[in-house]
Amino acid sequence: MITSRQHPEVKELLKLSQRKHRLRQGQFLAEGLRLVEDGLAAGWIPVKLVVSPPLLSKRAAAALAQWDYPRLELAPELMALTCDTETSQGVMALFPLPECNLDSIRGELVLVLDGISDPGNAGTLLRSGAAVGVSGLIATAGTADLSSPKVVRASMGGVFRVPWVMDAEPDQVVSWAKTEGWQLVTLEPRGGIPYHRFAYKDKLALVVGSEADGVGTEIASACSAAVTIPMPGGLESLNAAIAATLVLYQVLIYRGL
Repeated sequence: MITSRQHPEVKELLKLSQRKHRLRQGQFLAEGLRLVEDGLAAGWIPVKLVVSPPLLSKRAAAALAQWDYPRLELAPELMALTCDTETSQGVMALFPLPECNLDSIRGELVLVLDGISDPGNAGTLLRSGAAVGVSGLIATAGTADLSSPKVVRASMGGVFRVPWVMDAEPDQVVSWAKTEGWQLVTLEPRGGIPYHRFAYKDKLALVVGSEADGVGTEIASACSAAVTIPMPGGLESLNAAIAATLVLYQVLIYRGL
């Protein structure tokens, strides 16, 4: 069991709190038994398990006994340093960042996150996208890092169920949509077609912008339509993740799924 913060592997784990080091190492952390189980159930192979035996519950210890992956054992105080949660469950997994790009996305329904800066919203959109079975999620440059601990936790396993692309430039998204025949449809707080009356046909890419600034000009100008959720109660807008989830399920209803 490693007890020194100066151990090289501990130093590398600590660096994973920073985006640049996640990209450099090509890895991200999933914390807690449930997330690790979600990743394994989705077919992801961990680079390494990180565990602290004194912190493990009986169920976690039993699960670990069944897994034959490389592991790194840390003292509890080091586990607390390397994890992002307040109270560690004593188990994390290092997973490789996915090698997914725009050209690899197939299917009939995609989510595009354009400037969603809140990690909770980004993670919830991964979760909702996984629930409805989107074939991909594209995050433009400036959107919350999908590999960050907060996004991974908020996704509740969705990060392992949806192919995702980070740091796509708006012009790349527009070019991809045009070349591959995707209809870009933006979600707007007002002025669009009522979301329950829109015809969700063919290959649809639903674009969700930030609550403060909306969808960027370049992608917005390439959208063929905008949908709006009526709010007769008088509010100006809904939470971006909640609004997008309503529309995603309306797509399923329209398509008879």
